[in-house]
Amino acid sequence: MAFTVSARSREIGVRIALGAKSRDILAMVLGRSAVLALIGVTIGTAVAYAAARSMQSLLAGVEPDNIAVFAAAVALSLVMALAGTLLPAWRAVRVDPRAATRAE
Repeated sequence: MAFTVSARSREIGVRIALGAKSRDILAMVLGRSAVLALIGVTIGTAVAYAAARSMQSLLAGVEPDNIAVFAAAVALSLVMALAGTLLPAWRAVRVDPRAATRAE
């Protein structure tokens, strides 16, 4: 996300110059990160579930389809993904529109 925010700094600067509020920029960056995180968590959960099912004979005394464990892993992954986006989102909100449009 940090790379995406830095690559889109000119666009963000134009948005701010045209009157976008800080919360709009923050929602844009966090929303993009949330979509990517949800896609990754969905694919990862499906692969983990399939792997747990295929290795069921190797797991002694452990349920391979424990919903609580999958839910905790999904929640933790989403929280960490959004926490990792807070700094780039904060930087996006602080983009100076004059400097962003003058660059390049």
